[in-house]
Order: sequence, then structure tokens, then C-alpha cells
Amino acid sequence: MARAVKKAEKTPSAADQAYNGIIDLVLRHELRPGERTSVSLLAARLELGRTPIKEAIIRLQTEGVLSVTGQSGTMVNKFDYAQSEHLFAVRSLFEGFAADAAARKVTPEQLVRLRELLSDMRRYSMAGADLRSAADFVRANVAFHELIVAATGNVFLVRLYAQIQMQMQIVTYLMLRGQDPRAAAQRQRQHDGIYKALAAHNGKLLKSLLRAHAQNTETEILTMLKASAEGGEDTRRRWRRRAA
Repeated sequence: MARAVKKAEKTPSAADQAYNGIIDLVLRHELRPGERTSVSLLAARLELGRTPIKEAIIRLQTEGVLSVTGQSGTMVNKFDYAQSEHLFAVRSLFEGFAADAAARKVTPEQLVRLRELLSDMRRYSMAGADLRSAADFVRANVAFHELIVAATGNVFLVRLYAQIQMQMQIVTYLMLRGQDPRAAAQRQRQHDGIYKALAAHNGKLLKSLLRAHAQNTETEILTMLKASAEGGEDTRRRWRRRAA
């Protein structure tokens, strides 16, 4: 009976399917930043009802991934240099605030789940350019960072952080897609170090590692955005080749 209940709990609701489906469309570049869509179009593409699509749109609007206006309908948000810079500043603020409390309050169960997410991220990173694995990596990365913040027990901080985390991870993925495996390996080492500091209940070290990880990602993203703005796709390709 327990196994049956556990299996049932893992079955995603229609709203969750809609949410994941829309994210997949964005990550596969089938729904691009600035592109307009609608409840009807998304329901047809994902073969789901209008109600779960509406619920998913509300959630993604709250997280900053989608915008909804009466005249223009639903649109995937664009992200420029200034917006991304602001986004990473807020991330650093939230994670820095969370570090000490998370290190003190993290539970054994949360540490087990974090180890599972580390394993997931490592496996998905090794899958290379596979789009399904890329989407799964984004979700595991989101869950990893959200769980660290959740360890604080501060429900208000958790709610605010969740509003930016998926948005930030999508921006990161869309900009850094195609980077060489060494960059992915470096990010994995950073996540491993963050986990170890948390497991050791070392708030000072955890705060330092979270800051370094965020700064490393921010530098990559902002460099790509600047290159894209100044020279378009050709400049971005040259920058990626240099990074490789």
C-alpha cells in the first residue's frame, strides 16, 4: 500500500504537466523570448485542457517567465543585460541571507534529497546536447537551490526566491547552451562544494561558495549578453568557440 501511495504522489497533475510542457517549449526554442502565444495554442500544442494551461501560465507569470496582457495575450519574457544583472543581484541577496539559517536548520532528509539532485545534475550534464536531459538539468538545478533556501524554514523567503529561480535558470540555459563540458564540470564541482558546506553546517563557507557560484554564472551570462548585443549571433558563436 505504501508503495502505491508513493507512486501516486509522483504522478504529476495536469497543471504540473502544463507547467513542465511550457518550460520544455522554451528550452527547446519552440517558444522563444518575445514570441506571443495563447491558452488555446498552448492547449493544442501540449494536448491538455485549457484549465491546467491557465494555471500553469499564472504560475509562470508569477515566476517572471511569461507576461500576460489583455491586448497582446501571453508572451515569453525577454531578458536584457540590465534585467539579468538585477536578477543575479537579487539571487545573491537571497542566498546570502539564507546561508547561515540553512546551515543550522538543514535536516537529514533534505541532505538526502540534495544528494539525489547532485546525482541527477551530474547525469544530465553528461548527456551533452540532448534536449530532454537539458530540461531535466534545469529542473534539478532549480530544485537544488530552492531546497537550500527551503532549509531555512522561512516561508516568506522561500516564496520570494521561487519567483526568480526558474526565470534565472532558463536565462542561464538559453544563453550558455552549447558550452563545452569543462564548464559543466566546473559547475558540478561548485554544487558539490556547496552541498559539503551545508552538510558540515558551515554557514560562513556555504555563503562564500554560493556567492562564488553565482558570480561565476553571472559573469558568463553577462558576457554572452554583451557579445550578443554588440555583434549578434556571429559574435556569440565566436565567444563560445573561445570559451571551448
